[in-house]
Amino acid sequence: MLKDLSLEESMMMSFEGETAKVDDLRSWIFSGINILTSRPIYSMVIWNADKLSLDCQAILLKPMEELGEKMNLLLTVENENQLLSTILSRGVVEYFNNNQPPTSGYWNEIRKCWSSGPAACIAFIDQLEKEKGVLVMEEIVLKLRDSFTSEINEKRISILNLAITCLSELKQTNVNHKLSMDNFLMSSWRIIKIAG
Repeated sequence: MLKDLSLEESMMMSFEGETAKVDDLRSWIFSGINILTSRPIYSMVIWNADKLSLDCQAILLKPMEELGEKMNLLLTVENENQLLSTILSRGVVEYFNNNQPPTSGYWNEIRKCWSSGPAACIAFIDQLEKEKGVLVMEEIVLKLRDSFTSEINEKRISILNLAITCLSELKQTNVNHKLSMDNFLMSSWRIIKIAG
């Protein structure tokens, strides 16, 4: 992974997520921010970030939101679904495991729509080619299905049901693709916002 990202170990600040304690992670984050402010060539890497407790994950939210790309924070995980959705929405997911099926990138776009709101949902659908609707929905259904290995909750089940309904509508010839996709994105966004 380091090679794929063109990173050198000597230019990294590492933290192990599996054994993390809240105070230790908070201190590491603030130290890293101070170093990155003066030396932006460094990268902060949290190994096994999917093993972080929810309290530890919550510590990452404010720095990720405020510093964004300036922070150069990498979270390595085996299962992205173990991370808070708010962490996922603030970053970009890249797969380095050869066993992981390649994605078309729509999942990240959909998550951005969900975090940005109705205008982003509508803008995404407006620029999406009609033929790509089925691909988008297939990827969403697979991602949501895979998320059940880590947690099953009402919100995910509701969104998966909406996605399956939308996918089946898109596979019909006489359906307004744009309307069906808009309905899915807006309905799923409401579910996320009400539950979140």
